[in-house]
Amino acid sequence: MLRRILSLAALALILAAGPLAAGNAPEFRGLAFGTVLADIPGLVHMADAGPVAFYRREAEKPMFGDECATAVRYGFSRGMLFAVRLTLDGCQGLAPLIAAYEAKYGVPAREGSPGHTRLVWRLPVLTVSLSHFAREGTTEVDYVYLPRLSHEERETWQSVEDIRARGPIGFRGIRFGREAAALPEMTLAYREGAAEYYRRTGERLELGETRLSDILYGFFEGKFFAVLMRAEATADFEALRQAYAAKYGPPRAIAATLAEELVWSWPAAQIALSRDTAAGGLAIRYADAPLLAKVVAAEAASGAPPSLSGGLRIYSRGDPPRSFRGAAFGSPAASLPTGEYLFGHRDRRYYRRADERLTLGDIPLASVLYAYDDGRLSGVTLTIAPSGDDAAGDAKRVLDAYAAKYGPPNQRPGEDGSTMYLWSWPGLSLAIVRPASGFMEVHYVDASLLRRREAALAGQALDALDRKTFVPPAAGENRIEHTNGQE
Repeated sequence: MLRRILSLAALALILAAGPLAAGNAPEFRGLAFGTVLADIPGLVHMADAGPVAFYRREAEKPMFGDECATAVRYGFSRGMLFAVRLTLDGCQGLAPLIAAYEAKYGVPAREGSPGHTRLVWRLPVLTVSLSHFAREGTTEVDYVYLPRLSHEERETWQSVEDIRARGPIGFRGIRFGREAAALPEMTLAYREGAAEYYRRTGERLELGETRLSDILYGFFEGKFFAVLMRAEATADFEALRQAYAAKYGPPRAIAATLAEELVWSWPAAQIALSRDTAAGGLAIRYADAPLLAKVVAAEAASGAPPSLSGGLRIYSRGDPPRSFRGAAFGSPAASLPTGEYLFGHRDRRYYRRADERLTLGDIPLASVLYAYDDGRLSGVTLTIAPSGDDAAGDAKRVLDAYAAKYGPPNQRPGEDGSTMYLWSWPGLSLAIVRPASGFMEVHYVDASLLRRREAALAGQALDALDRKTFVPPAAGENRIEHTNGQE
């Protein structure tokens, strides 16, 4: 009986949506999308979500009978009807409903995830989506009227609930996964590792009220996987934080020594908002997580060195360690308990602790070194002492312990037979290096301090080059070229 009710109701619902005649706005139960709120009597205000107001109709007729309760909500933006949501609760047998939609709108795009069925029909001025949540047993059908949006903008349009549940599916009308060859407005800027980065002709360098200095689109194997935005105005960080939190929900805040990092993560997407608190500047990164994972895997397979100090990467779940045995990263050397200076190298100073516990659990350590850049703790290196009898077992126990605490690492094989296991966060990286022979090492690295160190070393090299004076050799002196031009 219920199946019959659903079949008849699905047909009635589709008829209620109205035809999409050329030049006419589509309708839902006799109400044309785009109608002004004041022209629709009998509406009761329910809630507001930012600039969108939701209403119900006082005399709404049942759509699926008493055995399948359905709530209908009408969404208004700028005082005009632009969306309708149907929420079905406790219904069984959705196959007739889906079949009816397919009969009217054709084959849908499937964008679901485990436990979440999502079907989307994109029409010239209307997007219809059907979402079923297996855990809750609810189904939602959304009609969204977007007459002023281009086809590309409709490709990346998402409801508030959808964007919070799955993160962004693209950027400024370009859906993740789009082919670079289909985007003639893109101009190659540079290549880095396995990725290519493009700039877009006619790009708007604004994000809300923030003036951007650059927007780069990342492609891997010709497919769009990431976007990187930069801005100089660090004062805009708080406004961006509030705007992103309102749109995507609360972030993970990861404190770094010289930077402030906020991360939003979903199974299929990732956003990072960072501010360099010392040098200034903002960076905002969007990425498609599955494609980003392929970029990381390709770079690892090619033997490219891991980037510990910046760039796009898959961030590990949970929070990073902010200290090691009571020594906080970024803290001064004077605060290191029982610290003893050992040596310096390239403006970095290394210390040890007189009371250091040379064990990691029950595994012996050969040494623990504390590295300081500009007087602040920038890294810690642990060297695992080879036990001889069960070195392989010790290595496995170390890896298992870190994986249990921080999740599975990214794995990078080296040409010399070594393997690096890497956990990355915006503010800190953790790496375990397992060589083909010799001592195994564990490295904690403060990423913000490492970035500052790399910039300083590059600046020193450029300064030294500027001070050099090149003059031609005196006449008759030995030359590196013969007169015929050969060396």
